[in-house]
Amino acid sequence: MPKKRLPIIIAGSLLVALTSPSCSSTRMIKMSYYDETTYEKEGEGSLYNENLFYRNEREIDIADPSVLYVSDPEDPDYGSYFLYGTNSNFGFFTYKSTDLFHWDALGYALLYQDAESLEGRALQQDCWAPEVVYDGEAGKYYMFFSATPRGSEYANMGYVAEATSPRGPFQLVDSLDRYSTVEGTALKDIADLDSDNDLFFQRFLAFDPSKLSAKAAELGLSEEGSDLLRVLDFHPFVSSKGDKYLYFTVLHNSYIVGMKMNGWLDPDYSSLTVLARPGYASPSSGDKDVAYEPTSNRINEGGYVNEHNGKYYLTFSINSSSDKSYSVVQAIADEPLGPYRKLTEAEGAILLSADSSMRDDVSGTGHHCLVNMDGKDYIIYHAHNSVENGGNSRHLAIDEVKWVDVNSTAGPLEVMYANGPTTSIEPLPEKVSGYANLAEEATFSATNLQSGSDIGALNDGLLSVNRFANYEFNQNHVKEAAFIDQTTIEIDLGEPHAVKAIMVYNSKNMESAFYDVKRIEFDVEEDDGSTYTKYIDNLKFDWQAYTSADDIDVIRPTGSAIAEFDDIRCQNIRLTIAPATLDQIAVHGLNDMPELSVSEIRVLGK
Repeated sequence: MPKKRLPIIIAGSLLVALTSPSCSSTRMIKMSYYDETTYEKEGEGSLYNENLFYRNEREIDIADPSVLYVSDPEDPDYGSYFLYGTNSNFGFFTYKSTDLFHWDALGYALLYQDAESLEGRALQQDCWAPEVVYDGEAGKYYMFFSATPRGSEYANMGYVAEATSPRGPFQLVDSLDRYSTVEGTALKDIADLDSDNDLFFQRFLAFDPSKLSAKAAELGLSEEGSDLLRVLDFHPFVSSKGDKYLYFTVLHNSYIVGMKMNGWLDPDYSSLTVLARPGYASPSSGDKDVAYEPTSNRINEGGYVNEHNGKYYLTFSINSSSDKSYSVVQAIADEPLGPYRKLTEAEGAILLSADSSMRDDVSGTGHHCLVNMDGKDYIIYHAHNSVENGGNSRHLAIDEVKWVDVNSTAGPLEVMYANGPTTSIEPLPEKVSGYANLAEEATFSATNLQSGSDIGALNDGLLSVNRFANYEFNQNHVKEAAFIDQTTIEIDLGEPHAVKAIMVYNSKNMESAFYDVKRIEFDVEEDDGSTYTKYIDNLKFDWQAYTSADDIDVIRPTGSAIAEFDDIRCQNIRLTIAPATLDQIAVHGLNDMPELSVSEIRVLGK
């Protein structure tokens, strides 16, 4: 793991007493602070305080991440999170965390070192997309994944393994005495089952070949010339009623399917249901195309189900995993097995993307899971190591997910909105840093607010991310506060708090961006009752991080001007922000008048 980057206090920021031009009786003191913009020589990203912030960087190389929370109080790892994913051709490495943001490598959770064993041959290559679920009644952890056996014409077979610890070692479940071939012959009655043929690995499959193939054929899922389904991207799910379900992707037609499970080793094959079909709003929607799914290379995969307020949300990836357009979208249903309807872009369908492939700082934001920690939802996903080339080299990323109320033709809906993908410096959750975003409950007011603009956009929790994806949804629900020329924004925290940092998020549009924050004033209250004002002039915005040398007219989203300092006791904060000048940003003022928008303001404190 990288070293901790501690705050750096700007040299020469001395405490200075002077007279305020607006209030001669108020003592003004210039603040010492760090703006998170110092770069090491040839460094690609600025140094920042990892005790307070995070940034989605290439720290863990992994694809198809899934996270398990250890909920068994008897488990030595109770209260921890375990990360699994695609990171080896022949097994799965795992990581452990207590906070989702800092991970320790543990070693292989599943690995057969004897490549000549039955199990080693069954997992010869293509070990992909593991997900683990805990069964309290059995006292076991079950891992579902896909792999390709050696010497077989069948690729991407679905397996199940079990362990008594989330650390592993996971062992393939041997169902020799329960399974039959597609033709109905009991596996235990086949004399040469242990030889290299197309039968030996079937004892380890997640499904009985005979029963699954029969139901798959009934639904039209069978692949021509193959009697075993090629599958991947398993997702085990337990509903609030305690019912078990297993979701996965059928590889050849890229349908996402699901079935109810009597137990994790006992599927209810009769319940197998198609949930998502590439290019269609629902499996039964005929020829109606989904606008955000291209006509070529249509893929639906990596399904994940989230239950929220009586509804079920199927989030999944579209397009090729090696392509920049790999994205996460969402569908909604009233029951775990649907029918699911893919949301429209006006409803916020696209949960995570490189903004119609227009971002130059992120690519391939796809296969994911959703985790709730301390009442906040997070999406954990992978992104390409190379924005330019895409491909199969990917790393771990995480961002917060919020819920937004939408009025659609189908009636009122709650939909997920991701504050990402981010490559910017973002605040760690309160559980990790000890500092909450006090602005969420604060009162905001401002001068020169444009008619029709809502000051509430500054603390609604929604970062302005996309310029193209979900355009209508963004126009209606993810707004920036817009101002006529320079503004002074006042924040009332309600009562004095220990304030540690402030983050002022710039506009996602260059023509309405600010160049820096002209002034910030904090009204400080000491324990002895004395009061004075601390101030910062010209707080920098990190233009090096949030613009591209290839396209200087475009600003990267979710960047903020940050000031971090020693805790001060404060209730009232004032910010003065002005539109950039044409000398600072050449494309500013496209409408022959100064434009200024601010996406969000966060105040970190206790």
